[in-house]
Amino acid sequence: MSIFIVLVSIWALLMFRSGIVEYKYYQSVKTFEPDIWQKLGSPKFIKIPFVFVSPKGSKLLREVSNKTVCELAIKHRQVGIQFLAYVVLVLVFSIVYFKIA
Repeated sequence: MSIFIVLVSIWALLMFRSGIVEYKYYQSVKTFEPDIWQKLGSPKFIKIPFVFVSPKGSKLLREVSNKTVCELAIKHRQVGIQFLAYVVLVLVFSIVYFKIA
């Protein structure tokens, strides 16, 4: 039971961290690159993540020149990969454990 609590705690921590970095990235684009934000359609609330991953949005975001926004984009990608890697790792170890047990 304690392993479950540890795994869920790490998952929650990584999820929270990912959400914070994602929010900072979106806000940096809105603040430092208002032209691109306008071209994205000034998205609100739930629509924001979908605009950032759309083909049009991705193309516009490649044109970002602000150093802060570029650094946050890199950090956003790294944190997302870390979260996904943790989930995959836990799933793989769980599958192996239950196959052996």
